[in-house]
Amino acid sequence: MNKKLFIKILASVLLFLIAWGLIWAWFITRTVRKNSKDGSMRNQKAIVKNIIVTETQNEKKYWEFYAKSGEYNSQHNSVLLNDIIGNFYDKQENVVVSFKSNKGTYDEKSKQVRLNGDNLFVGKDGSQLYADELIWQGQDMDILANGNVQFIQDKKIITKSKKAIFNSDLTNFKVIGNTKTQLFADDEAKKKYTGL
Repeated sequence: MNKKLFIKILASVLLFLIAWGLIWAWFITRTVRKNSKDGSMRNQKAIVKNIIVTETQNEKKYWEFYAKSGEYNSQHNSVLLNDIIGNFYDKQENVVVSFKSNKGTYDEKSKQVRLNGDNLFVGKDGSQLYADELIWQGQDMDILANGNVQFIQDKKIITKSKKAIFNSDLTNFKVIGNTKTQLFADDEAKKKYTGL
């Protein structure tokens, strides 16, 4: 066999292998290309367990929460949370408010926490806040309570409203819309009128 014929055969085999490899790669990546075009690869979800999120400023804890499980959504950069418990801290990192909720969301970009479903916040002074939805975002932002808000302070003040705004240790608040506030001189009067 002469040298020119050998080179032609070798070149033909190499071209055939390259063409076959390109065609094979096209078939293998067809699903990935399709998903990239229709956007389904952009929205990845992951189930996560035992989530702890902490906000700190100047190396001091401001708040943190623990959730038993959640689902991360990459398109929205958020985590849907289940069975949440947590705390707010003062400047000395003492717990000033503890909270629990059945479910909520945490937005990774805005750092917003939104709790909904059987929410309870309890202050270190024993004050209690119940609401359908509680939202906060960062150390300097207030806590927004929406829907069936009930706040009990000093066991003698009961406030019910549609909406309220609280500071992070539940010592200052503003009630908004359709508000009912009751003040009781003693526990006997409170039991008589509220059943609590």
